[in-house]
Amino acid sequence: AESRMEALRAQMNPHFIFNSLNSINRYIVRNDVITSSLYLTRFAKLIRSVLDNSRHKVISLSKELDALRMYMDMEAFRFEKKFEYNLQVSKDIDTEGIEVPPLIIQPYVENAIWHGLLHKEEEGRLDIVVTAENGMLRIDIIDNGIGREKASEFKSRNAPTRESAGLMLTGERIRLATGDQGTPDPEIIDLYEENGNPAGTQVIIRIPMDMPLT
Repeated sequence: AESRMEALRAQMNPHFIFNSLNSINRYIVRNDVITSSLYLTRFAKLIRSVLDNSRHKVISLSKELDALRMYMDMEAFRFEKKFEYNLQVSKDIDTEGIEVPPLIIQPYVENAIWHGLLHKEEEGRLDIVVTAENGMLRIDIIDNGIGREKASEFKSRNAPTRESAGLMLTGERIRLATGDQGTPDPEIIDLYEENGNPAGTQVIIRIPMDMPLT
């Protein structure tokens, strides 16, 4: 399992870096030197954090959330406030004492932004809520995007609909990291308005508070 975790981490970082590099492309082709420089500076800081974190089997929740904030700031900056985000951590959560596998939340946040919020005509909203639940660390990722059914229509125009590599790898990493503790797979819930129209998506990740890989 440890060898498989090493292999999955090696795959995750190139996937993340590739998607982040795409965020720089528009400014370069537009010859926007100032914005390109600012974005590259932020990108370098984020990548350094990601690469430093990836050297460890687990990192503090605090470091994981710091990297997540940097990623969301970059995407909000690139898409010119197409969405706003809110990160809320329960007061009873010790972010320095709790450890999680690195880059475990970001793929689900990326999916919410790219496939849910960016296709929305009006400004979107992304909420990340971290709480404790029955000895588990619970992370809710809630977006008010266009929903999975509509998102799959956009994706099918360019390629067959399939789960992103990042989500598949992350689900596998959670299963490997938690061993035989009976940790459930990430839960994905379709949200609807009272009239039945799609109202976004909610992802729930549950991770044991006492990670076995420390």
